[in-house]
Amino acid sequence: MPFKKKDKKTSSPEATSIHSILEQYGLKIAIISDNAAWVKATAREIDLDKELHLARDLDRIMQYFRGLYKFVGVSSNNIYWNLTPTPIRQILIPTTERKYISIINPEILKLEGQENKYVEACGSVPNKVYIVRRKPYVLISGYTIEKEHIELEYGSKDYYAGEEPVYSSYSNPEWVIQHEMDHLDGITIQDKGFALI
Repeated sequence: MPFKKKDKKTSSPEATSIHSILEQYGLKIAIISDNAAWVKATAREIDLDKELHLARDLDRIMQYFRGLYKFVGVSSNNIYWNLTPTPIRQILIPTTERKYISIINPEILKLEGQENKYVEACGSVPNKVYIVRRKPYVLISGYTIEKEHIELEYGSKDYYAGEEPVYSSYSNPEWVIQHEMDHLDGITIQDKGFALI
């Protein structure tokens, strides 16, 4: 993930509102060196009938940080806040149309194919790059902010071993999904891969 902030300043009502939320919730990027307990926590599922407001707030927060730092995926473990004692089970991921969607209480239904090596970076493990092995196909399910059940499919079932992938950070959405789902289980690229730098 790139870590460079945008220089653009804005004074729109929406920007003021998100800055109020940032201050109120004590929000910051959860870096493993400063927030290890948060980053390494197992995120808890939320009750969609009683706690949907948490997911809605977190969606706005994740969208904001994704844009600010140009992240290609975000999990609740990446962002520290003071609303809950541990992260909630929610990720912000790209769709196949390259739009972004929050998935609440996500679950991997299928993970298939031969693992290949990918170059990964992470906002919670800054200034380091790791080689991590990932599967080429993933099917996940979960709920949207509107409480609709959804299933999303990424990658190719027909992919097979024999070719080395192009090393390009976050080149494949199926890789992003696995990275963010690992976060929800308290697993980082430090735990799964080996460092290049």
